[in-house]
Amino acid sequence: MLKKTAIIILFGATHFVLTVGIVPVARMLNSGNGFEYQALPALFRIIVGITRLLYFPIITLGLYSRQWFPGNWIYIPVFINSLLWGAGLYLFIFFYRKFRKRIAQ
Repeated sequence: MLKKTAIIILFGATHFVLTVGIVPVARMLNSGNGFEYQALPALFRIIVGITRLLYFPIITLGLYSRQWFPGNWIYIPVFINSLLWGAGLYLFIFFYRKFRKRIAQ
């Protein structure tokens, strides 16, 4: 049980670091360049797609008031999102292994 929890937390922490770290990278790529969306470099478009994927399970990030999570408190729903991703990845791997074992028999 402890090993499963540690794996979920590890997946979640990795997702959290990627989610929080990708926004500054995207800003750095687009800072002061004055590009319009159609003229953006391919790398920036890829990073925008990755950002959409990383934020996926909590679609409601835009539905609640930003005043509920002022400043760095916004990392609370991002962390919950990351734990959901960690649990989802763990369950995917668990069921994939179980499925493969059943097919091998």
